[in-house]
Amino acid sequence: NPATFIHAYTCLPLAYATRQAAGAILQDVADSGVLFAILMCKHKVISLVGAQKASLHPDDMLLLSNFVMSSESFRTAESFSPICLPRYNPMAFLYAYVNFCDVDTYLILLTTRSDAFYHLKDCRICIELVLSKSNVLSEVQRSMIDGGMHVEDLPLDPLPRSGSSPHLGQQRLPTDSPERLPTDSPKRPREPFIGIGGPAGLWHFIYRSIFLEQYVSSEFSPPLSSPRQQKRLYRAYQRLYASMHDKGIGPHKTQFRRDENYVLLCWVTQDFELYAAFDPLADKAVAIKTCNRVCQWVKDVENEIFLQGASPFS
Repeated sequence: NPATFIHAYTCLPLAYATRQAAGAILQDVADSGVLFAILMCKHKVISLVGAQKASLHPDDMLLLSNFVMSSESFRTAESFSPICLPRYNPMAFLYAYVNFCDVDTYLILLTTRSDAFYHLKDCRICIELVLSKSNVLSEVQRSMIDGGMHVEDLPLDPLPRSGSSPHLGQQRLPTDSPERLPTDSPKRPREPFIGIGGPAGLWHFIYRSIFLEQYVSSEFSPPLSSPRQQKRLYRAYQRLYASMHDKGIGPHKTQFRRDENYVLLCWVTQDFELYAAFDPLADKAVAIKTCNRVCQWVKDVENEIFLQGASPFS
């Protein structure tokens, strides 16, 4: 799970109106004394609301989802359990009310009160009643079937937008590769790679919004089909993230790596971080252009893939 090293959480892709409806349902119980109300589908957030001035760190979000998903007992009945969220308060317990709405979707209500079980139970009944009258759960199931962003669907030529959006390629990318990259010479770059994966040999990407502390990653597809290949890529991302944020030698803004497994490209701005993996024969200049297209694509669909309006949970 990339959340373990990029310190952000991910949301289930949903229409903006659907996510807003889910948030409005949760807000009603948050106003009744619940510290946090979180609706999740597996490890992905559908919506969350918190009491005024309360904040929840993404690392605690990961802990919560692992806590629920790692035990089958939560699926069989409503549960009320103490839990320590170290980023929130390492010296105290919160109390988590957990109930599954369906096979993958569950509700977490957090409180500081050890005697709040019946109050939270009533809150859950109210939430389920409203959810049953809305289309939120059916839209959640449809999103699970459709999946998230696929590199094969990357728009070929997004229209240029007005405004001062950052543009990768305005500065030279540092590289750890011993080879001379094709774009270091005045020769014309090769044509975009056509084959397995997306345009220009794009295999996968992770985009992290720094302000929202949320990330989106593309779905895995060939040639990254097996869990072993996926784990190897995540480890490569983790090493890349560590080198980008190493205070001893950085931090860096851009980095380009090429080895026998991938071309890895990372770009860090004040607004976002992008990590992308390409075919090891991908052209550097074309890979840079493709990363710009990925960023524009994410910008175009941000209302569907991010929980908008959320304050930083730090």
